[in-house]
Amino acid sequence: MLYEKLKAYSDSGVYPFHMPGHKRTPTDGLPYEIDVTEIDGFDNLHEPVGCLCELQETAAKLFCSRYAFALVNGSTVGILSAVRAMTKYGDRVLIARNSHMSVYHAAELCGLHTDYIVPELIDGTSIFASVPPELIEQKLNADPAISLVVVTSPTYEGVASDIERISAICHAHGARLLVDEAHGAHFPFSDRFPLSAVRCGADAAVLSLHKTLPAMTQTALLLTNDGELAKELSRQLSVFETSSPSYVLLASIDRCLNYLQNSERDFTAYIGRLTRFSEAARALRHLSVSFDRFNADEKVYAFDIGKLCIFCNGCMSGKELMALLRSDYRIELEMALGDYALAMTSVCDTDEGFDRLLSALIEIDSRCKSAEHTAKPVSRSLPRQHCTIGEALDHDGKTLDIDTAEGKVSREYIRVYPPGVPLIVPGEIIDSDVLSQLRRLEAAGNEIQSDRSTFPLVSICG
Repeated sequence: MLYEKLKAYSDSGVYPFHMPGHKRTPTDGLPYEIDVTEIDGFDNLHEPVGCLCELQETAAKLFCSRYAFALVNGSTVGILSAVRAMTKYGDRVLIARNSHMSVYHAAELCGLHTDYIVPELIDGTSIFASVPPELIEQKLNADPAISLVVVTSPTYEGVASDIERISAICHAHGARLLVDEAHGAHFPFSDRFPLSAVRCGADAAVLSLHKTLPAMTQTALLLTNDGELAKELSRQLSVFETSSPSYVLLASIDRCLNYLQNSERDFTAYIGRLTRFSEAARALRHLSVSFDRFNADEKVYAFDIGKLCIFCNGCMSGKELMALLRSDYRIELEMALGDYALAMTSVCDTDEGFDRLLSALIEIDSRCKSAEHTAKPVSRSLPRQHCTIGEALDHDGKTLDIDTAEGKVSREYIRVYPPGVPLIVPGEIIDSDVLSQLRRLEAAGNEIQSDRSTFPLVSICG
């Protein structure tokens, strides 16, 4: 049933402006003939000395690092392993609040004491800007015991931070820097993209090959230039990653790396498509695309031109735009939130795909009326911490309706999806500001998720 459903979608003619980055261009079907295990001659992913060792050496060279680890459980396993390798149990860590849930789960498993940085919002949007290096320095000055800083760069929407400066600040204070670079695996392959994190001094970075490159879902890399850290990363990967890795996925990594070794012409063509699209999109009168808005905001250090944030500017919601593109134009976007929708592009996109999206936006734009009202961005404030994530999860609890939970300590994550950034974390107090944010987001049609119960119910420490 699943295979037939997937095949029908593949044959439907819907254009995929969403991940995975290969955009369904291979047509070989399911490759059962190469689905083997670690038999003789095929190496061991956790102690590679043969073909998998060569694969990882190739990856390290291509991605400008000394060490690279192939991942078949996605960037999530890289984040879990890296946080455990870079901290001791009970350490203090500083986390950008717009981090992936795997960062919070790592803090939970490692018993970490967390502090947070909340980046400002890009003007007029609900999109986080770059992480300010000076804010990290303030936090490290205030708490010299912080051993690890975790930053997401680029974000889901493509916003990158000044990793070179942040790295220097962290190292001056004796802290390590881990960068969740899941959405930036393509950065090394054109100078039109921001510099990759390990080239900027990050101690470790995690990349999702499948998001923006031609590789299958769940394929990723963990990179570092530190030999001693590499040894501990290897050990922790043997803890968190499967001992029966998929050779289909490993082969996909191999094919992706092989492609990247000869991809200069394709990336040049890709940049050309993006440039032509951005120039043509400036003719839109009501809708707009992120290029100019991100360029104009001084809070944005850099951004990925391959992420197309399409702003509705009050004409409709992002979800309405996404639904319209799906129903009337057979174009599927990656996500929508508030006043914008996100088209994810890759080197595998075609001229025809970009032309379809542009034509659709021009036609929709011609039917738009001037905005009668513009939704106000929902500010993101930090609730007060009562205890660590792990302590809250281990605490006995009870379930309440969220509207009666003010002043209580949450024992679950409450987040807006997509992109899944938590508004409240276990161990934090549910205050009036958080409740106001949740109500505004829910009223705007956003999906609110929780872990232990179905929102609007919430599990609290009782």
